[in-house]
Amino acid sequence: MELRQLEYFRAIVDEGSISGAARALHMTQPPLSYQMKMLEEELQVSLFLRGTKKITLTEAGKTLYEQAETLLMLANLTKQEVIKSGQAATLHIGMTPSTVSMMSDFLVQFSKKYPKVHFDIHEGSTFTLKDQLENQMLDLTTLRTPIVLNGCETYPLAKESLLAMAIPEYPILRGRSSIKLRELSEQPLILSHRYQKYMFSAFEKAGLICDIYLACEDARTAMTMAEKGLGIAILSESMLTRSDKLHACQICDADLTTEILLAWRKGRLPEEIRELLDMIF
Repeated sequence: MELRQLEYFRAIVDEGSISGAARALHMTQPPLSYQMKMLEEELQVSLFLRGTKKITLTEAGKTLYEQAETLLMLANLTKQEVIKSGQAATLHIGMTPSTVSMMSDFLVQFSKKYPKVHFDIHEGSTFTLKDQLENQMLDLTTLRTPIVLNGCETYPLAKESLLAMAIPEYPILRGRSSIKLRELSEQPLILSHRYQKYMFSAFEKAGLICDIYLACEDARTAMTMAEKGLGIAILSESMLTRSDKLHACQICDADLTTEILLAWRKGRLPEEIRELLDMIF
């Protein structure tokens, strides 16, 4: 019994006739009829009820139809795995916008030692990359705290202060290098969702209520909105290097920081990922 015969058999059943299957398979009818005859002879059963206009399966034919789908699927998966194993390994790595430069330095070092390994880079917000990592779409990713991970391990890469950023002419920040929480509480704030609870907690500890004027998914969006003069964005200090339109102030009466984490799933790791982790650590 050949895989080709199973493909022909399923096509005949799906199309409802040998002529329909022949058109779908771009072949003539006689070879199809011959292959079905050979299949029945090998299995020593009748697969079709003869004498009906439309294809009707015997009980044996119904069983073969169900099993053929599984066999063909397994054959296809086997083919894909064999092809994949013969190709160069590809590492799926996530990077938040502010960590691209840092991670690219590691990849340059790694590529010199393992020139055949390829990279598939996913850029996105911490929450997007977190979901992709937990759903096994990524092998490794950078993330920013605060974040809660399930089934993952992490390694701290860097720690940064959170700064208040706005356009240089923004009244309360103009010409200043620092600002207090109380002053910020009276201003329209722009935050990425990742920092909302963190900032609410900081203001609450100081007995203050803050005005979250605009919340968004990505720090780049928060930065753009601040550049438009919509309010004061609370961003990590590395984001300042991505904009020449913003002025930054330290938040002097609060220790507001964010960590850059390298995260991967618990369990057995591909050899290439282990090697990359060893290089970074």
